[in-house]
Amino acid sequence: MSITVERGGRLNWAQREWFEDLGADSDSEWSFEANFSAILPGHDLAQGDVTAAVADLLTRHEGLRTHIVRTSRQDVCSVGEGLAAVIRVTPDEPGDHADPGGGAFQAAVRTSFRLHAQWPVLFVLLTAGGRVRRIGVVVDHSAVDGWGMRVLCRDLERALRARAKGHEPFGGPMEDVEQPLDTALWEQGAAGERHQERARTHWRRQLVTLRDALGDWTPKTAKRDDHPVLHTCRLASRRVAQAAEAVAKAAGTPVSTGYLLAFGAAVCEAEQAPAAGVFALSANRLSAAVQGSVRKAVMPVPVVVPGPREGAYRDRLAVCAARLLQGHRFANFDPGVARPLEADVLGGLRGTGASSARFNYVDNALVGSAANSRSWGRDSFAFGDPAHQGVVRFSPPRPGGSRYILTVQHRVSGALLTLAWHEDTGWGDVAEAMLWHIEDVMAWAASGHEGPPPEFGRTN
Repeated sequence: MSITVERGGRLNWAQREWFEDLGADSDSEWSFEANFSAILPGHDLAQGDVTAAVADLLTRHEGLRTHIVRTSRQDVCSVGEGLAAVIRVTPDEPGDHADPGGGAFQAAVRTSFRLHAQWPVLFVLLTAGGRVRRIGVVVDHSAVDGWGMRVLCRDLERALRARAKGHEPFGGPMEDVEQPLDTALWEQGAAGERHQERARTHWRRQLVTLRDALGDWTPKTAKRDDHPVLHTCRLASRRVAQAAEAVAKAAGTPVSTGYLLAFGAAVCEAEQAPAAGVFALSANRLSAAVQGSVRKAVMPVPVVVPGPREGAYRDRLAVCAARLLQGHRFANFDPGVARPLEADVLGGLRGTGASSARFNYVDNALVGSAANSRSWGRDSFAFGDPAHQGVVRFSPPRPGGSRYILTVQHRVSGALLTLAWHEDTGWGDVAEAMLWHIEDVMAWAASGHEGPPPEFGRTN
């Protein structure tokens, strides 16, 4: 079935960055691992009202009805012609209610979207007695980030309540929503070029600072696999969450900064390097129109993290906080320009553990308390539960994924540290020790960072 294309054009920088970092074909069978999902109340509405609300949402947010040809272009499709393909209706069985990952919804969550021919979203209407009890939503990560998922849930709820009253939910023009294609057009224009020049200046300064900080450091020798295999391990910890809160309160810095500095220390130990260049992921939503958009906006920005032997802890924390804050303004940067810039400045240091690790920090303010209460991925456990804490767990390997990355899900009741790396990086031998070291460094810092920092290598 052919679908009318309303408009199309190039991908924006955030879309291109996602596919270029992915490390594998966007249509591969494992891509469901990165899906976002949520279950929302159906308010016992008639199926027709819910379908109309879904159509309202798709009309408002073009990225949810877009075909993407990887690294090439995006085509925005007409709502009506593809609506039926993204809605599944199934009985709301008791098993589904007891286990949000079970039944028809789990099948949807495990969808590997074929983005060149399929919209990146599915809606599962769980019904009983002819009414919609709950609505499962599944979105491919290329079309949404944590912030965007909150916007999606909010706007769908707004549409449901309006349709229940027979009203249109989104009247008038949509200046408060920036579409992914609009972003791409802005980036190609004069304003986008001016922004890119400022971003290029910032990136070059950080990369030069990193090169100078690494000095004569020699990276580990490892042949990069043509078909990378991703390994993952996780540590849920109340101790590290409480320590992060205490550090932030005492220093007047964001909670994320303490984690970033501790991760940098673990990278320095793992790589035997004097400093670490970490690409911190930024929400990259600097305008009201982007804040109201369902899209993937997250982008990386280089932050030079001082090594554990580069001065007092409080000084290193202040430097790290300042660099992180300044960098957020310049996260939106064309990856096609960033790659050769990194190669030009870093040379053979580019792509190593001490120059190219990633850091992703998520808290309730970004994605909401419900979404940030459970681990992401197929097992989805409540990491704030003491029963899940204090143990490093490894996940089965799979293809693709970021080459080196730490993701922190933080809440006061506990934090989840998820470390991932490619098999050929050498991090597999030290991954567990890196997680324990992050926890130990945070606890030491929270206690007043008196005396020498903890030694690397804790395994229990």
